[in-house]
Amino acid sequence: MEVERAGSSEQRAGSSEQRAGASAPCSPLAAPRSLDVAGIEQQAGPPASCSPLAAPCSLDVAGIEQRAGPPAPCSPLAARRSLDVAILGAGPAGSTLAALLAQLGLSVALIDRDAFPRDKLCGEFLSYDAMPVVEMLGLDLSAAPAIARCRVVGRHRTYEFEFPRPARGVSRLFLDDALHRRAVAAGARPITAQANSVARDRVDDIRARVVVGAWGRWGRFDQQLGRAFVRDRAHRHFGFKRHYSERRAAGGEQVIELYSFGAGYLGVSPIEGGLTNICGLVHASRLSGLKGRWDAFVDTIRAEEPRLEELYARHEPAQDGFLSSEPVIFRGRSPVVCGIFMIGDASGIVDPLTGNGMAMAMQSALVAAPYVVRALDAPDEAAREYTARHAKFFAPRIAWSRRVAFLLSRPGLLDAAMRLRSRAAGPFFLRHTRAEPDDVRILADAWTASRPNSTTS
Repeated sequence: MEVERAGSSEQRAGSSEQRAGASAPCSPLAAPRSLDVAGIEQQAGPPASCSPLAAPCSLDVAGIEQRAGPPAPCSPLAARRSLDVAILGAGPAGSTLAALLAQLGLSVALIDRDAFPRDKLCGEFLSYDAMPVVEMLGLDLSAAPAIARCRVVGRHRTYEFEFPRPARGVSRLFLDDALHRRAVAAGARPITAQANSVARDRVDDIRARVVVGAWGRWGRFDQQLGRAFVRDRAHRHFGFKRHYSERRAAGGEQVIELYSFGAGYLGVSPIEGGLTNICGLVHASRLSGLKGRWDAFVDTIRAEEPRLEELYARHEPAQDGFLSSEPVIFRGRSPVVCGIFMIGDASGIVDPLTGNGMAMAMQSALVAAPYVVRALDAPDEAAREYTARHAKFFAPRIAWSRRVAFLLSRPGLLDAAMRLRSRAAGPFFLRHTRAEPDDVRILADAWTASRPNSTTS
């Protein structure tokens, strides 16, 4: 869900860590460059030439620059008037919020450095508690396989449990594009460009009454805003994923599987098109000397864990290489920073092993939406209320996810725990790491009822 990842995008092969900047908290950094319409950095001209009150360019609903006179050195992130809301990041959180707000008739800019569709690092499992949001947006996920069970695979034991409702295995290529299209259809203005600075009332040169950060788990803007977690090196993890096709079909119903290895784990999820996503998370301490060579790391864990050797042996790569990430840091985050409303991973990270990341991203947009609307007139009150609501809705899930991750990243301890074979373990895990679908549906119904027209746009 991110528009900018600490100086480099998610990439094939490895990722380099970035040091936290020394900028003072809440002091927007002066950006030395602006953006042309293709997102190419340009040297900034005189400030007056890009004033929001005298900008010679505007944006149509498709986000294409329209000129009414001779060309001028104006950023495409400049608007003739202030927008209601600017959302920085068009992943599941950003696009969901853009769709909800645009349906109210608000002017919304949805800014992302990438064109859609595009791939992202993710476990690509959409939990059942996201379905009320999927339904209210009118998304068709029939191409995504329904997943009814979870299987935890240890060294010597397995443990399975059922979901109370079907989940979906869906790639970020598919889901993010569908959500982005939904937001644009609702009236949000898509802008494909690399942003350089953010403040509570602007993104680069575009002015907005409310700014929302939806740039994901790690971004240059976290450094600009002086967020404390970027300096944490003890809790750094890195993710990696690749799509595969099965050499030997396992047969039976679709399941999501979790595998353990030292200081990390894998999630294995079927996705659309008959493919399988194998996504892992590992503590940074295990990666010294590998220099981003994920193939070498996978060979290492295959040699360590026979179950992983069996897993990879029955799969054939369907992508040229691995997709990896900037650091994933499990530290507390505030949902409002310097007046900027945060959603999705920018507001707090649930451990990926829960399979609840995409659901929480979409839910965070639904939770935030009424407070963003309120912030148009009463920003300080809305920020306080959103902070409290966010903590109540998400903080317990995030805390429980880390407790379960501690177990899953220690194969011996996991095997010992599975000796108990408690039937209550699966339901307990789900109850503490997910929202109740009925609670999400209540939020969705309340939002729908608040719209002038109760039918989906």
